[in-house]
Amino acid sequence: MAKHLVRDPSSALAYLTDCTLATVSDLAMKKSASKSELRRQISIAQSAIDWMDQFGVDYSHTRAAKVKALGGKVEIWAEQFKA
Repeated sequence: MAKHLVRDPSSALAYLTDCTLATVSDLAMKKSASKSELRRQISIAQSAIDWMDQFGVDYSHTRAAKVKALGGKVEIWAEQFKA
C-alpha cells in the first residue's frame, strides 16, 4: 500500500501494518539481524493484523493478505524470508 492512498484511519492502519510487515521481511532476510528486534517487529505486526480483523479493515492490497492466506500468523509468514 502506498502512503498517498491513506485517506482515513482504516487506511492508515493498513499502511502502517504493511510497513511493519516490510520491516519484518527485511529483518528476516538478514543473517546479522537481532533476533529480539525481529520478534518485536513480528509482535507489532501481529497486533496490527489482529486489529485490522477486529475493526473490519480491508487489507486486500497489503502484505497482510499474504499473512492471512498462510493462517494469519506473522511468525509463519516470516519464515519464508529467513536467511
